[in-house]
Amino acid sequence: LVLVRSFREDRTGISSAMFVETQMGAKFTEPVTDSIESIFEESLARKPVLYLLSAGSDPTSTIDDLAKKKKKFPTDKVSMGEGQEIIAWDKMKAGFLAGTWLVLQNCHLGIGFMEQQEDILTKTGEIDDDFRLWITCEITPRFPIGLLQLAIKVTLEPPQGLKAGLSRTYTTIVGQELLDKIDHEKWRSLVFVQCFMHSIVQERRKFGPIGWCIPYEYNNSDLDASLLFIEKHLSSTILVQLPLSWSTIQYMVADVQYGGRITDDLDRELFQCYAAQWFCDEVFRQTFCFNKYPSEFSYKVPEALEIAAYRAYIETLPPVDSPLIFGLHTNADLTYRQIDAAMMLSTLMDTQPKDSSGEGKSADEIVREKAVDLADKTPPDFIEEIFRAQVQKLKGPPGTPDRGMAAPLNIFLFQELQRLQRIIKIVRNNMRALAAAIDGTVVMTPDLLDDLNSVFDARVPKKWTHDPSGAEISWIMPNIGGWFTGLIDRQVLLSTWLEGDRKAMKSYWLTGFTNSQGFLTGMRQEVTRQHQKDQWALDDVITHTEILSYDQDRIRDVPEEGQHIHGLFIEGAKWNRAEGKLEESEPKKLFVGMPAIHVTATTIGKTGKAARANEALVHDSAVYKYPKRNDRYLIFRMPLKCGEMAAWHWKLRGVALFCQTE
Repeated sequence: LVLVRSFREDRTGISSAMFVETQMGAKFTEPVTDSIESIFEESLARKPVLYLLSAGSDPTSTIDDLAKKKKKFPTDKVSMGEGQEIIAWDKMKAGFLAGTWLVLQNCHLGIGFMEQQEDILTKTGEIDDDFRLWITCEITPRFPIGLLQLAIKVTLEPPQGLKAGLSRTYTTIVGQELLDKIDHEKWRSLVFVQCFMHSIVQERRKFGPIGWCIPYEYNNSDLDASLLFIEKHLSSTILVQLPLSWSTIQYMVADVQYGGRITDDLDRELFQCYAAQWFCDEVFRQTFCFNKYPSEFSYKVPEALEIAAYRAYIETLPPVDSPLIFGLHTNADLTYRQIDAAMMLSTLMDTQPKDSSGEGKSADEIVREKAVDLADKTPPDFIEEIFRAQVQKLKGPPGTPDRGMAAPLNIFLFQELQRLQRIIKIVRNNMRALAAAIDGTVVMTPDLLDDLNSVFDARVPKKWTHDPSGAEISWIMPNIGGWFTGLIDRQVLLSTWLEGDRKAMKSYWLTGFTNSQGFLTGMRQEVTRQHQKDQWALDDVITHTEILSYDQDRIRDVPEEGQHIHGLFIEGAKWNRAEGKLEESEPKKLFVGMPAIHVTATTIGKTGKAARANEALVHDSAVYKYPKRNDRYLIFRMPLKCGEMAAWHWKLRGVALFCQTE
């Protein structure tokens, strides 16, 4: 297992399951499919059932169905929240006497009342044997451990896979009545297209950030609202001999019904791609397939009048979905499995005992050695008075009289030095305090104890990356070794710039800056000043990039305008250096290094017309600090030539650039 973890992290989960099955038996790896009847048989009046909720799951309807069979319907329901404890307590007392069922929903919002439950259930004198307490709650560390041990724990996972998702939709939402609402084949086709897209956007979440930047909880209400709109639109167009307005349907589904949840611009663009591909005249042709790639199975729109025919077709869908049906590369499956393995290993580390046994060193001794070693290896301090004087002597951009603090990038360097010095000081003081606390010369505070556990687990102490308010102050890495190497590399980068002036900086390592956006802003300001004679205004200037065909090692000269940057990686595709265009990724290569890039500035007027003309030929890729894609880590957008494929193809692939891969 250790070898598998080292060589193929994406196979860790599968190998672990095989190991458990071999050593302990198949029943420990098979999915648990306890029916609600079997759970009910195990429960007692004083033994509640606790449902731990996950996205897209709600057991209320299942509980009500059982209640009807057991003659306990309607059940009492209380949705927990502020002021609901009194109502819940009154319903419980009534249930104790009458033997009714009570469902307490969203109990993570009523933790105070949950803390009383153990005493209430164990110390109340008489409770009718027919009484049952059902609790639904999101996973939270604040849930009382006593009640957790007392209750029967049940987890509900939403259906996994397109087949399961479509099957559920055509069982619970789409029935014969819905198909018969409009007697037209286009209505039934659009219902299937809408349901298929609903399952696609839900399932795409499992691929992590390459799927959706933010994992939105699309649910049945979005599907219902979209179907209702399509029904009304067809009634006002097709039935009165008018053509469908595809742009209206696309806008209402992608931007209004589902788009109301979307907060990230790139996710919105992705959803618009799905709508544009599947809400068009193509879907009514017999040759239409959802999959644009050759495959053993073709995902088609079935032509039928009866609901049974649709359900029969859904049963023929493959049980395992290829990432290609989502528009992703097959490598996305690796990403999904790696995320799964990382979560499993992280959970294992959290549950490990911190004390060593036998003849080896204790945890405290190991951490003390590490703390002293890190404190000694921490780079020397940057003295502000000294580096301020050095920055004042630095030259500005060519062709301008600016020097020292008058040049924007020199100010940027000064600010980066201040930030790095703060981090160096925090690391050195923290490691010395930790060593002293282990020695017993200072008090071991709860914060230092957290740091001790982090160092023992080879994780980065939180105070190195975040200030007390929770704001990010440095770079984020999964392990302390990689983070500390980054600290030394950043010190070398800034020292080289400070001591060698701009002529020593033929290319800048963009990852090495804590404020990468500030670097690009400073660059744009300098280029604007170089074009003072052309009367350029900073408000009209945008970033312009040109991807070179070689790495930073082969750069000979510093450019007259703009700067060279390096250190970026591409995910979802690879870059053809010779032809300067996007190509499909190679198997099992998730991230590929990009060549050096020349970033400069140009005016909006110069690029506006060209950008509109090349919109279909260029993928406007996002550049992020980390693989975790969100607006906070977005640095800028960089156009990439599409090559043979259209821009929407690369958007569905989730193509983006990153400063670091971890």
